[in-house]
Amino acid sequence: MVGAAVQIRGVTVGEAERLGHLTFRALRDLLPRIDGKRVAAVAAWQDERPLGLALLGPNLLGRPGAQLHSIMVSSPHRRQGLGRQLLAAIVDRATAAGAGELVAEWSSRLPGAGALTGLLLQAGWTVPQRVSLRLQSSVDRTERVFLRRAALLGRLERDRVALVPWGTLGQGGQQQVRDAVAALRATGELPDWADPSGHLATAEPHFTLMIHDAAGAWRGWIICEYQPLVGRWFFPIGWVHPADARRGWLMAAIAQVTAMMEAQIGPHAVAAFEASHLNPPMWALLEKHFYPHATMADYLLASRRAL
Repeated sequence: MVGAAVQIRGVTVGEAERLGHLTFRALRDLLPRIDGKRVAAVAAWQDERPLGLALLGPNLLGRPGAQLHSIMVSSPHRRQGLGRQLLAAIVDRATAAGAGELVAEWSSRLPGAGALTGLLLQAGWTVPQRVSLRLQSSVDRTERVFLRRAALLGRLERDRVALVPWGTLGQGGQQQVRDAVAALRATGELPDWADPSGHLATAEPHFTLMIHDAAGAWRGWIICEYQPLVGRWFFPIGWVHPADARRGWLMAAIAQVTAMMEAQIGPHAVAAFEASHLNPPMWALLEKHFYPHATMADYLLASRRAL
């Protein structure tokens, strides 16, 4: 049982440095930003010793509502109801701050993912859904995927489709792409998740490829961002117009860009891909062809709670 000496209360900025061990390293930068509203935390304390922490912050995708970034109880004090109390307290904080919804997201590889799922379900959160598929591998392993790479690229030649690196377009060509994006948005043909506009300023110029059809129209793209801290080339968006989705252009674009990476960087260059559940073609492509050969793969799970 939880002893009477355990208190669940809010965390002040002055206490933040004592709580870093109770969240993930990547989230520790949130602790000094605690203001009780946009970033808030509650902790379980016993004799001023922290036993557990729940950390609340803005939605990572910039959407309305707040996000439960982490909830953790130290190993010796688990199975005593502290997680349940921390979760209830952080929900109260989010409600008081005016959030309409709380979301929690975590990797399917997270240790204790099952326990977290159980905790959320007991508290009335939604059943977790797979919202992203993420995988990475060195590019030399893609030879196992693209056994017919030449045939894939030959299909592009027959369709007179060009894969144009972003950095070779020049200002005029890049503006044409931006204009095409705006036109596709205006007609409702381009979904929010596929819009490259927010990525183009920092896109890797050699491996961000624009897909240009025989009629002179921009019909899709794969966006690449170099992540120096982890030494990998990340592809957050791969999209082809739905009218062309069955032509194999997206698969061919990935075959081309991984071959380019191997030629220009070397066989051990790491490529990481992500597909949203809102992009079934890319999801199916990665899950069927790449997942079995990836050196790291997981699903991002999400659960929600209306406030």
